[in-house]
Amino acid sequence: GSALFVTDANNHKIRRVEVGTGAVTTLAGSGTTGSADGVGGAAQFYGPFGVAISPGGSALFVTDANNHKIRRVEVGTGAVTTLAGSGTTGSADGVGGAAQFYGPFGVAISPGGSALFVT
Repeated sequence: GSALFVTDANNHKIRRVEVGTGAVTTLAGSGTTGSADGVGGAAQFYGPFGVAISPGGSALFVTDANNHKIRRVEVGTGAVTTLAGSGTTGSADGVGGAAQFYGPFGVAISPGGSALFVT
C-alpha cells in the first residue's frame, strides 16, 4: 500500500503512516536524542526535519538538524546510516564524517536520484 513518511522532530523518530488506514508506526529512532546509527529503535536522531524518498522508494534521506548530519534510512528494514556530517557544527568540506554542516534542514532528491539537495 501507499505510505507517507514523517520526520517527528521533537520525538526524534522517523514515522510511517499507511495512507489507506492511517496506521502510524515508527520506522527508526529510539525517541531519545542521540546520533547512533542502527536499525529501528537502536538508531537515534536529534531533531530530524527534512525527508526525501529515493526514486525507487527503498530509501529515505533525512536531515538530522541538531546532529548536523545527513542520514539514510532503509524503508524495508529501518536501518539508519550517516551519509555525511561529523556531528560538530562547521563548514568543512570532506567525505562522510569529515564534512561539517550547521543545522541542515530541508532535503530534496532529483527525479533520477543522481543528486540530493540540502538546505
